[in-house]
Amino acid sequence: MANNRMNILLFAYNFRHQKSIDFIYKLKENNITISAIIAADYVEIKRPEKVIKIPSKSPCKEHPLDLANRFNIPYFVLNHNSNSVVDIVKKYSIDLGVIAGARILEYKIIKLFNRGILNFHPALLPECRGLDSILWSIYNNYPLGVTSHLINQKIDAGNLVIKNKIKILSHDNLFSIHKKIYNLQLDLIIPSLNKLFLNRSLQTLEDQDSYNTYMPEYLQEEVIENLDSYINFFSEQNE
Repeated sequence: MANNRMNILLFAYNFRHQKSIDFIYKLKENNITISAIIAADYVEIKRPEKVIKIPSKSPCKEHPLDLANRFNIPYFVLNHNSNSVVDIVKKYSIDLGVIAGARILEYKIIKLFNRGILNFHPALLPECRGLDSILWSIYNNYPLGVTSHLINQKIDAGNLVIKNKIKILSHDNLFSIHKKIYNLQLDLIIPSLNKLFLNRSLQTLEDQDSYNTYMPEYLQEEVIENLDSYINFFSEQNE
């Protein structure tokens, strides 16, 4: 691990959110100091009915606030696009943002971070931008993976940090694929930060205007119908 000379702010959610919890643990386990956490409250979002239901993991038993108190991390409950974020970034001399949980960040927030805001997208960029990225990747017959990148004002764009594929095997299913994607996001946290700490040059992601929204029900049904052929196609390349 390169020497961490950045002050990091973690964007998280102010409820029992597994990714927020896992990111805090991963950073602490690797002796990465979190200078502050800004946690946004839950907001109900309208989306199409889920035809594809992924078996839920065990309910998250910890709250990000509990970990913030345990590790003495300043914790603020705010909308991530609140003007109050400006004061926090200045107070704690924040250099870099890391997203464990956030919705679209406005440019007025992005530009506050002199080293950028690091995001982990559960698909390969720029091929598959936007929401429901695992389903859209399968629908379009794209390989599956994770992209870490420094965001800009466009959706799932900016500067590429690391892009890795997952290995699809013949016994995989949607649940195991989701698990591999999630675990790869966690695995890329430290290598991505290390690359940023070393101030390595980054490639700009190809600029594309199109991005995916939530997948409608009828296309989810197509994904179900074609999942076996997708898995067979990619597993033959890996086995």
